[in-house]
Amino acid sequence: MNLLLLSLFVFITSVAGVGIVRWLAVRYDWIAQPRKERLHNNKTTALHGGIGFYPAFLIGLIVTFVNYFPHNWLALWTEIGWIRQGIALGVGALLMFMCGWLDDLKEYRPTTKLLVQLIAASLFIMAGAVIPVTQIQILNMLITYFWFIGIINAVNMLDNMDGLSSGVVFLAVGTVVILSVFTSPTELLAIPIALSLMAALLGFWIYNRPPASIFMGDSGSLFIGYVLASLAIPNELNGYFGIVKTNTISILALIIPATILSIAIFDTTLVTITRKWRAERASQGGLDHVSHRLLSLGFKDKQVLWIFYSFALFAGFIAVVMQRYIDYALLLFSSFVIIMLLLGIYLNHKTVRRAKDEMDPPTWTQIISYFHYKWYVSIILLDLVLIVVCYYAAYFLRFDGVLSYQVSKSILNTLPLVIPTCLLAFFISGIYRVQWDFISVPDISRYVFGIAGGVILSLATLVIFNRFEMGQSRGAYLIFGLLLFLVIIATRLSFRFFDHMLSIPLKNIQNRQCQPILIYGAGKGGKILLEEIFSNPEFKTFGVIGFIDDNAQKRQLNLSGLPIKSLIDWKDSLKKEVIPEIWISSKLISIDKIREFEKKEKISISIRRMMLKLDILSLRAKERRAVPDSYPLFREKKGR
Repeated sequence: MNLLLLSLFVFITSVAGVGIVRWLAVRYDWIAQPRKERLHNNKTTALHGGIGFYPAFLIGLIVTFVNYFPHNWLALWTEIGWIRQGIALGVGALLMFMCGWLDDLKEYRPTTKLLVQLIAASLFIMAGAVIPVTQIQILNMLITYFWFIGIINAVNMLDNMDGLSSGVVFLAVGTVVILSVFTSPTELLAIPIALSLMAALLGFWIYNRPPASIFMGDSGSLFIGYVLASLAIPNELNGYFGIVKTNTISILALIIPATILSIAIFDTTLVTITRKWRAERASQGGLDHVSHRLLSLGFKDKQVLWIFYSFALFAGFIAVVMQRYIDYALLLFSSFVIIMLLLGIYLNHKTVRRAKDEMDPPTWTQIISYFHYKWYVSIILLDLVLIVVCYYAAYFLRFDGVLSYQVSKSILNTLPLVIPTCLLAFFISGIYRVQWDFISVPDISRYVFGIAGGVILSLATLVIFNRFEMGQSRGAYLIFGLLLFLVIIATRLSFRFFDHMLSIPLKNIQNRQCQPILIYGAGKGGKILLEEIFSNPEFKTFGVIGFIDDNAQKRQLNLSGLPIKSLIDWKDSLKKEVIPEIWISSKLISIDKIREFEKKEKISISIRRMMLKLDILSLRAKERRAVPDSYPLFREKKGR
């Protein structure tokens, strides 16, 4: 009840504070002007939203300290770690808020902000909060420094769209609360701190959701990034999430926080890599974030937000499952990383942009761009990850989830032989010459040959060079081959899956603004026409709502997620204010039935027919007689 009352008080304070700052911003012209390189290019918006909700968070933090800290906390400063870390978090958050506020006013250089970030991170590290990944403490400290710098700037860069950063951070902090509650329901200081931040963010989000009336600015993004980075790593504030204790080495101490913040990490990584490929500065503004790429595919602002929120919830779910089932954490994390990699490759492939015309990128970027365009580098690296994951998973399944020291050592010893032999077999079989966008059944034979060849070649190589030492299993190689085949095929089909998941729901949602289309013919021609409408930008004003077919056996079925009905069954749709056009997918389909329907219902329907177009440029006399004259792609016939 106390936590609930605290959260409610912080929320009300945040709503009031942001409202006051918004009023002051309008009065004193603290306004963000529209800019072409930014998303808000159509209206002015108030600034300095962080000044409105930081005091609300600070009040929640002070109340928490008063309730949780003992009366003699100064005397216990050197003895109790969570007291030191709590105070370090509060001081560091204040420092980042001040740095962000001054940066909003004076626009500091990136090096100045980096220096302040290092000082704030040092406060938390000096309090004893270090990510315990290795046995070398100084290396753990360096990893923690990179963690703070990366997360603070990732959250800052994520603030590129109305309601995006505040909503995603809200869900990430909620995941921290759940993980902390599972560790200890009442005693951990991270719970009230996280709830205070969530309540403050929710109060700001009300004003920041699309269309936003105020932006948080660096005064908000820098301090929430710092608090989130502090709460997400295992430390005494959150009870180490129950996965590690003091001086215990665990890779979970890094992969669980990385999963919690994977959305911000994913966006920043994609932007940084693609900008470096184009010889641009990663810190400069631009419209190449994940949110902008989704908008360029045709989604609306609110739809993009729900996509991000859904992924943030999914990431939080994965983090909680990894905490509860530690033995499966590595496999879950690897699968999650592969999904994010595929999504990043897909988005970059669909929305790739060339470097600016006025730029003259150095030679090395042209060389790398060539390889990037050819996909070899990114695909080979992805396959390398898949081979490692499948090989480990095969032994994990073979030995029922319990890997002895000898088996684990054998896996590490044999991977350097398995990886190159499998990649060599993939290359020889022609796997890297298959286009993901148009993978078909005949291409499957290449994958069968390549994967089977890779497993057999790796097994033969190990027998020759390694004599099949203790800890290895022939049964594991059979499982490895099956897993690798399923995973490789799944990754190659991922582009078509993402097209289906993004394009069809998008068109269904946008049908209210688009001219609705019914495709006559639910066969191969209908499928070709549907894909052409989805992929061709010239047809972006049209939205397919279903298929018409005269075959009774096809009715009540679906094609690419769209219903197939008879012309009579679509009668209600054809009587609405916006009457769907009918696009005929084959020259063999007659329009007589449509004309009869028009007469009976006393309506007029626009009809188009898909026709193949073949332009004859130069042929020998004998060949020219065998080729019909070219004709238009569409021949339009308007209703009477």
